[in-house]
Amino acid sequence: MRVERLLPNLKAAGFLSVIGVLWLSGLGCAPPQYTDYAAFIKIPKPIVGGKPYVIEPPDSISIVAPGAPEIDRQGGRLRPDGYITLHLLGDVFAAGKTPTQLAAEIEEKILRYYQDISVQVQVTGFNSKKYYMAGETSPGPRPYTGNDTVLDAVLGAGIARTAWPEYLTVLRPNEQGDLIRRMTVNIKDMYEKGDLQYNAVLEEGDIVFMPINPFAAVGVAVQNLLAPVQPLLQAAGTPASVTSVPTP
Repeated sequence: MRVERLLPNLKAAGFLSVIGVLWLSGLGCAPPQYTDYAAFIKIPKPIVGGKPYVIEPPDSISIVAPGAPEIDRQGGRLRPDGYITLHLLGDVFAAGKTPTQLAAEIEEKILRYYQDISVQVQVTGFNSKKYYMAGETSPGPRPYTGNDTVLDAVLGAGIARTAWPEYLTVLRPNEQGDLIRRMTVNIKDMYEKGDLQYNAVLEEGDIVFMPINPFAAVGVAVQNLLAPVQPLLQAAGTPASVTSVPTP
């Protein structure tokens, strides 16, 4: 079949598909409204996230033990296997422990060689904790500082023109990675009206998802529908070359 004959059918099919998508979008396909607000909003509002800091690779630590020069001011970045090597003590497994727990363990080990030694562990590089941005924003992991709020996260990552800020979703997994809590936030009310009642302090591992707005979603759907026939449409719209025939 010639492309010229096929083109009207393709255009008609594409038009009907677009109409169908627009009709579906008009049915009120708004994102779900999640209401686990009590899991995110604390009164009074905390200054920082509530979880104790657990050391993990690739965090960096420093040992403070003035009475034990072999380990005082020693440390560095945790290896991928979770260990750190200290003079006199050798390899010490540091991953999965709070600074206080690790300090107590190192203190117990160093007391084999010294008496009345006090040990502290300082985290000098907070590298392992993240929260995540997804959807119609600048996606990807972000360093977790402990006092990141929803508004901080969104304005720091940016809001795409295709976003639907009235239905921002914050998701919170548990320590096993299972999704346990979700809340829907109208981030537009935050930056336009100053309504900060849902401006929760994020926890490590939280996911902030910005959905796509209906008009942008229709545009993406239309592009996907037309993608298979786009080469044919372009070919049909390209003028045919004319070959001159010599006059006898």
